[in-house]
Amino acid sequence: MSLPNPSFAPIDWERATPATLLERIAEAKIVGMGGAGFPTAEKISLTRKHPPNIVIANGMETDPDVNADRVLLEQHLNEVLTGLRIVARILSAVHSYVVTSHKKTIQVAQGCLNDNETVRYLKPTFQNGAERELIQILTGHVVKDNRFPAFDGYLVLNVHTLFAVAEAIAGKPLTKRLVTVHDETRWIDIATPVESILESSDPIRVGCYATGHRPRVNEVLTATVNAISTDKSVHALPCIHCGWCDEACPRDVPVESLFVMAEQLKPNLDAQDALNRCNDCGACVVACPSNIHLLDHVRALRQRNDIEWERISRATQARLRVDAREQRMRSDVIRSDTKRTERMQQQHKWQ
Repeated sequence: MSLPNPSFAPIDWERATPATLLERIAEAKIVGMGGAGFPTAEKISLTRKHPPNIVIANGMETDPDVNADRVLLEQHLNEVLTGLRIVARILSAVHSYVVTSHKKTIQVAQGCLNDNETVRYLKPTFQNGAERELIQILTGHVVKDNRFPAFDGYLVLNVHTLFAVAEAIAGKPLTKRLVTVHDETRWIDIATPVESILESSDPIRVGCYATGHRPRVNEVLTATVNAISTDKSVHALPCIHCGWCDEACPRDVPVESLFVMAEQLKPNLDAQDALNRCNDCGACVVACPSNIHLLDHVRALRQRNDIEWERISRATQARLRVDAREQRMRSDVIRSDTKRTERMQQQHKWQ
């Protein structure tokens, strides 16, 4: 799905040094295509500093009605496995996993794996695609909330990211990605205006309906977008306080309370712990019978809190600078007075 680039000479990855492979990934500007968009070369480099390493190819699709990862694994499983092996070579990984919720992929992949590779089926839930949950399910290791998985030697990459790695090493830059548009998943050129992808005048979401956002002005398709969806929230009804959003949340976040706080259009720092627990899975959006896009409100409240924390931090820093200046001025006065007293007590030549 990519065109050869004259500046990208193919690399024999089985003979190339890890440094050469990592340099190509950085040169190709590959980012996490599961949504985070973090530079892949940097993520690999960070993991490399904390051996022994385990690599996980994340093919779990937790976004409702999105099939981009499934279609990629059906069409390009060999390329994804090659990307996985390239990354494993860079890290000298002790083991690699491919995880998916599609049983057909499991059957095909089992005949293509090496000794230190495992393919696993997981039931699709709102949480099973999160990297910390994947690591715990597959290996039993619990990554602490205040640590990156890379610090524990674990690297989780979306299957689209691994496909892009294989393409870059083969001398092909990333020019397209699979995107689910309604019930159809197809290859679309990166940088295509998102408003032109859905051939309809209906309002859209960039991403799946549950977790996506309303398009920004002149927004174009990026490597991290896996879907373009119709925005049902434009027909939202008032909240009936049924509590279904709270029941649906897999992390016990009080979604209804956060919604009420968000509607006040001001920060609420008391809600910060709950906001930190939310990982934007969209379960509350799917559960809401009023079609309220609760995640929009949670994100807005989180953004207002971030701004408020920044304001508090700036005010604290300013207060510290003022206090330090006043202390310097007091010290200068004391030194000046001390020097004046010393001069007055000196025995002068003319005395």
